[in-house]
Amino acid sequence: MKVSLVISTYNWKEALKLCLLSVTKQTLIPTEVIIADDGSRMDTRLLIEDFQHHFPCPIKHVWHEDDGWKKCVIMNKAFAICEGDYIIEIDGDIIMHSHFIQDHISEARQGYFLVGSRSKINEKLSCRLLQEGNYQLSFLTKGVYRKFNALRLPWISSLFHSYKQNKKERGCNISFWKKDLLEVNGYDERFIGYGFEDIDLPARLRRLGVKKRFIKFKAIEYHIHHKAAATKKDMSTNEKIFNENNQKGIIKCPKGIEQYIT
Repeated sequence: MKVSLVISTYNWKEALKLCLLSVTKQTLIPTEVIIADDGSRMDTRLLIEDFQHHFPCPIKHVWHEDDGWKKCVIMNKAFAICEGDYIIEIDGDIIMHSHFIQDHISEARQGYFLVGSRSKINEKLSCRLLQEGNYQLSFLTKGVYRKFNALRLPWISSLFHSYKQNKKERGCNISFWKKDLLEVNGYDERFIGYGFEDIDLPARLRRLGVKKRFIKFKAIEYHIHHKAAATKKDMSTNEKIFNENNQKGIIKCPKGIEQYIT
């Protein structure tokens, strides 16, 4: 099975560096890494080019001009060139546990998408890691919180597959079959700016009949601290689109990945 790891990023090369370093230490290396870049400066491009020379798998850099928050657009462009049958999606401010990719693949099942949780790194530790380029973490590390989410206990993970079925998902730790993604037409590009776009995609997968499988105590990731991207007021338009999609039972969004498939 070919596996594509898709990483979203925007103008934070220091965090992306730690994320990519954590890929190199995976017990199972993905077939490819695709960086979905929502218009970062040249310094991000140079960082990626440097990694491309010595990375354990191919890195593809998908970029477009900075025109505000257009994550849905750049993610669809990245998905369109994925060679993998299976796609794992994370954000570029994530440091992965060394078994992260392996855990997603070991839990992958036809007819399901996977959702994991995340632990967080406080501001003080985040600043130190970014300055030092250090990505070595565990649930014992001082400055890691939500420690319950940093525990890897694979022998009991299966007990939680049906856990949190009603909780809204996020795109920072999710995986799915590419064929299912194409059925729902990827991200809905009517979502402009931050918020609700990564809740809407799993909701449409569910309406397609794809079930959620929660992977607790596996696929551990650590979220690097940063300021909130938006307020609830900023997200009001996107919330309206999300609610309309739910009310109408939309499965395949009207403007998505299809336009980039050649």
